[in-house]
Amino acid sequence: MKKIEGVFRAKDLTEDIWDLYKGKSQKRYYCGFSSIDPFFKIIKPSFNLFTGTPNSGKSSLTLEIALRTAREHNFSYLIFSPESSLAVNLKRLIEKYCQKPFDIMFHNRADETEVLEAIEFIHEHFLFLDMEQESPSIDWILERARLVHKEYDIDGLIIDPYNEVSNERDNGLREDEHISSFISKIKRFNRETNTFTFLVAHPTKQIRSADGTFKVNSLYDCSGSSHWNNKTDVGIIVTRDYESQTTNVRIAKIREIDVQGNIGECTIRWNNSTKCFEDISAF
Repeated sequence: MKKIEGVFRAKDLTEDIWDLYKGKSQKRYYCGFSSIDPFFKIIKPSFNLFTGTPNSGKSSLTLEIALRTAREHNFSYLIFSPESSLAVNLKRLIEKYCQKPFDIMFHNRADETEVLEAIEFIHEHFLFLDMEQESPSIDWILERARLVHKEYDIDGLIIDPYNEVSNERDNGLREDEHISSFISKIKRFNRETNTFTFLVAHPTKQIRSADGTFKVNSLYDCSGSSHWNNKTDVGIIVTRDYESQTTNVRIAKIREIDVQGNIGECTIRWNNSTKCFEDISAF
């Protein structure tokens, strides 16, 4: 039978389906937190969305999962996080590696030997991306990510946050169409390179509870489009309770239940003396 480009029959997929059956592909990776693990497993390829209330720690948690999985699984990452300077992003990873503050005002700060050890580890596992003077397009980011993957064989891409990527739209697309295309481009990159993406998106709605605190009800509250819920593989909502000094991590979307995790939530805690999150059982 004549082969038609782009059309496949079941037996054309024999190798792929047996890889799935034997667990050679879609391997599940521990995310670094025992509290979060029952609800969230890292899968390659996948698109993972982090959102939450302002100052909830969603960026910090994303970085910490990256640092912990770099240690646990030898993962390497490309990070685009222009809300802070490259040096500040490196500082935050150093703190998480050393589990000590970095800045000079802290008496228990990491010493120079510890900082040098952290830099050595981060140098081997993390690369940082930035464009001077303007916000890059997602095409520019993914073009460089492909080059970095070819050279360094990265496992993950971190984009934090979405609104620091240029929103210039091709062919006059509406915002929701632009976001759909944006996510599709990232997911195609993940499939082609067998990587995963962590993307941080701010909520568009600042909803207050009766007690005056902010809340994010669902992934539909993310800025711009319902596609954040519809097209993501895993969606995570982070909320901080300042009164109890705890952080709620809610897994609100799982595309493949039991494979990528499960809908549910857990509580972790920020430890300011280590500049890290910890499982509650660690206290």
